[in-house]
Formats: sequence, C-alpha cells, structure tokens
Amino acid sequence: MMNTLTRSNCDNTNTAGIDCFSASNSTMAAAANNWETDYAALVPRFTGGLSAISSTLIIYVILRSETRLSSIYHRIMFGMSLADICGSIAMALTSLPMPSYMPKEEIFGYKWAGTRLGNEYTCDAQGFFVSFGMGCMFNYNAMLC
Repeated sequence: MMNTLTRSNCDNTNTAGIDCFSASNSTMAAAANNWETDYAALVPRFTGGLSAISSTLIIYVILRSETRLSSIYHRIMFGMSLADICGSIAMALTSLPMPSYMPKEEIFGYKWAGTRLGNEYTCDAQGFFVSFGMGCMFNYNAMLC
C-alpha cells in the first residue's frame, strides 16, 4: 500500500504551505518528524566544522605571509579567526555536551534531537564558548569597518 499525502487544515494565510499536508500513514509522519529533528542536530556539525577549518586556514595564511602579525589588519583577522574557531567548535558539538536527562523536556513536551553525552557543566561550557566566540568574532568584524 502506498503512502499518500492529503491536504488538510489549510487556509489562505498559510503561504509557506507548512503543516498543510498530513500523512495517511503514521510511520511516514514519524519519519518526517525524525528527519526534521535530526536535520536540526546535524547541520550545525557540518557548518561549524567548515567554519573552524576555514578560520584555521586564514590563520595559516596570515602566519605564512611576509608581514605576519605586524599589520593591524592581520592582527584583527587573527583574533577574529581565533574567536570563530572557539565558537564554531562549540556550535559543531550541537547536542553532545547536553545533559542526557533534562526534566524540563517532560514539562514542555519536546525532546531535543541528537546524541547527548554531557552534564550541566559541559552544557554551560558550550554556552560560554558559543557566546564568547561569536561575540568576540562580531566585535573583531566591527573593528574592520
């Protein structure tokens, strides 16, 4: 038997078409829900990793240049790249530092996707490095203007 999507509960205000289709089979709806939550946990791993690698390459190019850190531009780019590495690696860890059991999930009725191996302290450290890294990176970027 083939799974089909049927249009339901849609009105003219829903221009994006989100939640306008319901699956005729509950396994298809569950698979779609898993895909969405897994996607939210996996995408930052790739983008954060690519950002950290790119910032590492920028540092490598700066340190291999003739002027190295003697120009102000290179020093700002060096600091911005270091801050981006800190924030990107923390972001790439996504759900890994999160506590394996979070009692608020039961209250809100939402379970965060992804593998969770941490505790409260690793989650706090991840939050610090994301905030610190991204905040410093944006400040260094403002210095370039």
